[in-house]
Amino acid sequence: MTWHADLHSHTTTSDGTLSPEALVALAAAQDLRCLAVTDHDTTGAVHAAARAARSHGLQIVAGIEISAWLGHEIHILGLFLNPDDPTLAQVMAGRALQRQERVREIAARLTALGCPIDAEAIVAEAGGRASNVGRPHVARALVAAGHVGHVEEAFRRFLGRDAPAYVPSKPLEARAAIELIHGAGGVASLAHPGIEDIDDQIPVLADFGLDAIEIRHPAHDAERVSRYAGIAGLLRLDASGGADFHTLEGQPRPGDHGVGPEALERLRARAPNPFSLA
Repeated sequence: MTWHADLHSHTTTSDGTLSPEALVALAAAQDLRCLAVTDHDTTGAVHAAARAARSHGLQIVAGIEISAWLGHEIHILGLFLNPDDPTLAQVMAGRALQRQERVREIAARLTALGCPIDAEAIVAEAGGRASNVGRPHVARALVAAGHVGHVEEAFRRFLGRDAPAYVPSKPLEARAAIELIHGAGGVASLAHPGIEDIDDQIPVLADFGLDAIEIRHPAHDAERVSRYAGIAGLLRLDASGGADFHTLEGQPRPGDHGVGPEALERLRARAPNPFSLA
């Protein structure tokens, strides 16, 4: 089944492996009607995706995935926001610089572990000063250098949260992230709660102004889909969903997870000032 709308995807502007144009072509080939481009801490790919989507009859939702803090790191999706909002742009520019410093710290730890990589080359390949470089870029560099056989091994041995080269990020407080999304006119949706294991904190996020929960996600089996649908109903939150697409290598494709047209319109109606790329 291909869903009407996929509200979680990534491009090379953050840690995806497809350009905005290639992502759009893939989504169109999947017979999607609507795709949200939600790169990590940047809206830099949104306009390029929208231009590419016009020839495919595909609607692009301007989005972002913001790293936030609620006792530990969580991710909050912003949907239907203004990708050029000046406050959002200023905050995310600072986040980009923090991400680059994090990569340099990780590289230093890897060198101490006997697995050197070139942090400056990683930053440059990811796009330079304005890039939103992250651990997936480091993982691919470890593979290229022959230190590990594949990306999954890189995370398991070095980059995962309990691994020796892990460096925590410096995310925004969750309330501030939600307010930032609302200030840009968008809807705030909790990304993949089944990964974060924060069910008991979702009411706190709802009190902060959270609008929705990403119910359908590759990490959510039928039991989790049902559980998060129930939590959303109790807290009067809407439902979001998406494939969280990053790469063609062994991952679900855009449209394999998502929402129908009615859920999409409920989310759009909830946005304080929904931005249209048409």
